[in-house]
Amino acid sequence: LGFGPADEQAMLAATSAALRSLLPRAPAASQAAAGNGVAAALSLQVRWKNQINSVSLLRQYYNRMPIRKKWRKAIMRGTMVMCEKTGQVRMPPLAISGYDEKKNPYRGRFEQLRSTRVWFKD
Repeated sequence: LGFGPADEQAMLAATSAALRSLLPRAPAASQAAAGNGVAAALSLQVRWKNQINSVSLLRQYYNRMPIRKKWRKAIMRGTMVMCEKTGQVRMPPLAISGYDEKKNPYRGRFEQLRSTRVWFKD
């Protein structure tokens, strides 16, 4: 409709400036090095906010434990706990119906337990 090449360039420059203002700003160190073509391109790069490659602090803590993977997995799942006294992986304290911890505690193996109700103690 009568736009010339100069008008198109001016509109393109205005649009790119508006879009650039929406992008997150780069740190001052990379803006100082913006004279370099590569640094200028990197300073305009958008950092996406997804968590594909992130590892939570809790997961990092568990990953640094000096134990086998299957025990680390069991601790994360909650079926085993780390003993603070000995540093060993143990079963968590259980409450068993029909047994009292003080009067008549269950002393056998968990596999041989015949009680119908077992739950984690709080």
